[in-house]
Amino acid sequence: MAEEVDPDRVRGGQMTDAEIDAFLQEQGTGVLSLADDGQAYAVPISFGYERGRAVFSYWQFRPDSRKVAYSEATERACLAVYDIEAQQDWRSVLAFGPIRELTTKEWGDVGELIDENAWSPDLTGVGRRQLSVVGYEMEIEEVTGLQRRPGGR
Repeated sequence: MAEEVDPDRVRGGQMTDAEIDAFLQEQGTGVLSLADDGQAYAVPISFGYERGRAVFSYWQFRPDSRKVAYSEATERACLAVYDIEAQQDWRSVLAFGPIRELTTKEWGDVGELIDENAWSPDLTGVGRRQLSVVGYEMEIEEVTGLQRRPGGR
């Protein structure tokens, strides 16, 4: 039997645009949701952010990457970013928009943005696999955020 949840413990309030920007700049990791003909695919990613866009990369371990195929098929992606400290201390942002592969020149131009807040995994344990990196940009057309902070909303 499910435990009854006190709505005052989990209720949150809307985040302002400034709060959303600050949150996305400090986080750097999230889950990117993609879709192809009714089939969903979610990818944990690390991203760089500046108002209006997020940039990220995929580590490809083989040429027929499912991430790349879904990215090409997706018209509008959703980036979910959240931070949970406790039941009364959490933030959650959803950003929506199209994604596109970056050109080699563009990839060089966004390196600093990625370095500012993206996280990169240690891939030394991967071994001698063939590995390539593909860069993407998400144009953020719509963004929403909710939060519950101690002593506030």
